[in-house]
Amino acid sequence: MNAFGLRRPAPAAAPAEWFSKTYGARLGMRSITFRAAIERVCDATGPERTIVETGCVRERNDYSAGYSTVVFAELAERYGGRIFTVDLSARNMALCRRVTKRWSKLVSYNVGDSIAYLRAWGDGEGAGRRIDLLYLDSWDYPVAPGEDADREASQRHCLGELEAALPFLGPQSVVLIDDGDLPGGGKPRLAKVRLAELGWECLIDAYQTLWVPPAATSPGG
Repeated sequence: MNAFGLRRPAPAAAPAEWFSKTYGARLGMRSITFRAAIERVCDATGPERTIVETGCVRERNDYSAGYSTVVFAELAERYGGRIFTVDLSARNMALCRRVTKRWSKLVSYNVGDSIAYLRAWGDGEGAGRRIDLLYLDSWDYPVAPGEDADREASQRHCLGELEAALPFLGPQSVVLIDDGDLPGGGKPRLAKVRLAELGWECLIDAYQTLWVPPAATSPGG
């Protein structure tokens, strides 16, 4: 029985192996980065780990969009942790609640602006909690030509989320951002510049971009 009242199955495989077997084929181009992020955070943190995502599951069986809330919730059930998800859309969050009902004791559902939520993390339900895995996937990024202003808005929002979360990230934290390999630099374009300025290291830069802080890669870090 874990800290949240759910019986945790005895894991038969390491987290990354479990992910590959259960979700790898279904998540396609996101598999490599999801697997690496999961492996990294589970190696570096214990069963009380904290995963925060912006933008929740909004369609049933929508693996083409990442299905992140489901993946993270099942990960927490098997290996420990708690998920905090925030989305501006009440409709999206209601669907997310239904899809993740099985793991609801492990998930905190929040409707509102993600930047405001992250800024208030230390004074709200995140008080005393470091964010171990930060997954940024809110504000849809347009791919059609001629939508430069909307693309920049998505990129600036992603940067705002990162800036708001930075005070709550630790030396073993992981940042994973979706929708990177798209025209115009994708959603994480500005966030990647900021992370590089701060000395973070990019482990994988594909459709998703995966970053760790300098201490995570130093000897003994």
